[in-house]
Amino acid sequence: MTHTGGDEMIDYQIILDNTSSMMSNSLKKKNHWTNKVHEAVVIMSKEGEFGFELKGGAEIGQFPYFGEVKQGKAAVQSGKLAQSELLLEVNNTAVAGLTTRDVLAVIKHCKDPVRFKCVKQGGVVDKDLRHYLNLHFSKGSVDHDHQQIIRDNLYLRTVPCTTRQPKEGEVPGVDYNFVSTERFMELEQSGALLESGTYEENLYGTPKPPAEPSPAAPPLNVSEVLLPGARPNIQGKRNQSVRNMQQQASLEPPEEEEESSPPMVNGNGVAITPGERACRVGVCMGRGAGSSCVWPCAGSVSGITFCME
Repeated sequence: MTHTGGDEMIDYQIILDNTSSMMSNSLKKKNHWTNKVHEAVVIMSKEGEFGFELKGGAEIGQFPYFGEVKQGKAAVQSGKLAQSELLLEVNNTAVAGLTTRDVLAVIKHCKDPVRFKCVKQGGVVDKDLRHYLNLHFSKGSVDHDHQQIIRDNLYLRTVPCTTRQPKEGEVPGVDYNFVSTERFMELEQSGALLESGTYEENLYGTPKPPAEPSPAAPPLNVSEVLLPGARPNIQGKRNQSVRNMQQQASLEPPEEEEESSPPMVNGNGVAITPGERACRVGVCMGRGAGSSCVWPCAGSVSGITFCME
C-alpha cells in the first residue's frame, strides 16, 4: 500500500513491517528467561544447613539445580527456594559449569546471608548444559556471555581433547589430552563430550569434568579463581575455542568474525553454526594454598583452598 504526496511516496507496508518487527523484538526481550530470574536470601541453620539438596553439576553435564527443599531447615529472609529450579549464582558468583563439589565449596565460603539467584527450567534453559552450550547466540548478548562464563568454569576442572599431534612444548594431560580419532569418536558417542568441533581437519572436544579432581590437580582457590573480580585472565596455549582459531585463520578484517566464520562439523559429522562454540580450548587454574593471596588463607579442605574475606 502506497500513498503519493507531491514528490514523496510513502510505503505503509514497510512502516507496518518495521513496527511489527520492533514489537516482536520487544516481546522477545520481555519473555527472555533472564527476566524470570529471582533471588532467595538464606541464612544457614545452626546445624550448618541451607535447607536444600543440590543436584546436577557439570560432571554429569548439567546446570546445578535444587533437589528437595526442606522447609524449616534454614531461615529464608526473602524470596523462595523451589525444587528443580536452576541455581545460577551464589553471592554474585556464577556457578553454572562448576561441579557439584565446587558449587558447595562456593556456598560454604560465603558468609550469611547467602543470596541465591535461581530460575525455573524451561525453553532455552533447562538442566542440560550440552543443549545450552550448543545454541547459537549473537555476540555480546546475555546468552553468549553466559556461555563464556560456563566454559571458563568448565576449564577449571577439565582438559580438552584433540586428535592432532602435540606441538613443541605441549604437555599431554596438561595442555590437551591427545587421543586417536577412534577414541575421540568413542567419547563423542558415549556422551562424554559437552562440545566438539573440527579445526584444520583435527577434532577438538570439551569433556565433562570429573566429579572429584585429580590428586595431581592444584587446589582450587575460591577467592582467587571464582569470586567476582578475582578470576585471572585465561592465558597460555589453550586460550581459544575451535571457533576462534577458525575465525583467525579465515577472517579479514577480524571485526567481521560473526558474519564470516565458516560452519563447523561436530564429532558425529553433523554441521553446526559458527555461533555454536565447539570447545573452549583454555584453562584457568587456582594457584593453591602456597601462593600469595589478598586474604589470609583459612586452610584447605579436600583439595579446595578457602580464603576468608
